[in-house]
Amino acid sequence: MGLSNEIQAFWKRTRAALDSIPMESQLSDAPEHSGREFVTQRLILTSFEGIQIRGWYSVPKDAPRGKLAAILTVPGYSGVKQIPTHLAVHGYAVLTLFPRSQGESKAEWQVESGTHLTYHITDPEKYYYRAAYMDCVRGIDFLVSRPEIDANRIGMWGRSQGGGLTLVTSALDARVQAGVAEEPFLCNYPVAIDVNTHPYAELGEYLSQHPEHKTRALETLAYFDPLNLAEMITRPILVNIGMKDDVCPHHTIAPVFDRIRSQKSLMIYPDLGHSPCTDFNNHAKNWLDLYL
Repeated sequence: MGLSNEIQAFWKRTRAALDSIPMESQLSDAPEHSGREFVTQRLILTSFEGIQIRGWYSVPKDAPRGKLAAILTVPGYSGVKQIPTHLAVHGYAVLTLFPRSQGESKAEWQVESGTHLTYHITDPEKYYYRAAYMDCVRGIDFLVSRPEIDANRIGMWGRSQGGGLTLVTSALDARVQAGVAEEPFLCNYPVAIDVNTHPYAELGEYLSQHPEHKTRALETLAYFDPLNLAEMITRPILVNIGMKDDVCPHHTIAPVFDRIRSQKSLMIYPDLGHSPCTDFNNHAKNWLDLYL
């Protein structure tokens, strides 16, 4: 199934709305998050609809000559994310960004009611992830704006919700040159609404309470589903699946991966649940090293 003209037009219009808003980046020292090999600063950006978001920007102290490759990373659904210092130690600039209403960005704005998955789920114009996806694109805007960054060497790596956001950002923003989508969440909603583990269970709970909204909710979710955006990915992307993962089950991820047309690789771990994996981390680092 090709990407519908309606979905394409929606994201073109959404991206234009983001582009019309000045980024107004603010950096300040954060020595408590710095290390021997890298310096971290607090970051505030103005994003979609004028909402500010926050993050941490880490740059190696002893970088090789020339401009740096950079990695955008975002949190899982809990909104909590530690700075991936191993990337900074290995010479990457790292932007650890918190989409609105998550983690550090809660200080700026929070959803008024419900959950992120169900916030305005019957209206694609107001649905939470419309703005959250644009927050990730704004993170790429920031990295491209930095004089120390090589704009042709920007990657993204996220796990769970961060993996879903990596898939979507790679689809919506060709400036992402390589992506790592680890155990991606936010995938294949027609199937995911029947997953009974949290967070997907939030969808099932909402629809059981509002059965009259099901058709409209699925119509909304179609705009945001990587299943319908994957064909837009043009850069190398690495994905993994844990066959014992009941949070982001294989049947939500595999159909999305199948629709990716760019260079891609899928790693399947028969005994992995919804948890980090040292083996995959090593492959992911090698993937970024290769393509950035």
